[in-house]
Amino acid sequence: MTTINEQSQTWQGEGGPVEWTQAWDRTRELIGLRADHFSERDSDGSLEDGISALATALYITALEQRIEAAAVPRQAVDDLMDRRSGETDLDIVRRWEAHLESLGHDVDDKTDPVSACWHRLRYDHDPGESYWDDSLARHGYGLTAIRYVLGDHLALAF
Repeated sequence: MTTINEQSQTWQGEGGPVEWTQAWDRTRELIGLRADHFSERDSDGSLEDGISALATALYITALEQRIEAAAVPRQAVDDLMDRRSGETDLDIVRRWEAHLESLGHDVDDKTDPVSACWHRLRYDHDPGESYWDDSLARHGYGLTAIRYVLGDHLALAF
């Protein structure tokens, strides 16, 4: 059986800027601090998306603030994910995409590991499902799974 750490290396992809690797290294460090809170049997992909979103948030913030990924505070990650007045989840997706584009990424370039990861995170799962509140089915943009990871899972980690 593979571990969450091993799975995350697949989710990271190969290559990319050194800051991308540093963001994933920090993500794996944070996950390791609360390994008991993560199940390796994530049937709907929320864990993959949540962990990938955390790495992406660390990457964006580290580059924009010109700091190491290990120095990114939790509040900066929350600020990226929190809805601003009148925003929807789609607005958050568009905002993150604008950050990535301003950092020089072509978000449609699947050969770029950052953009390939982003392509998974911007996917809207079951957008037409009207009864998802009563369902165990995955829903919403992949990016929003960061809330799952940042909730009780990493609340005390950073």
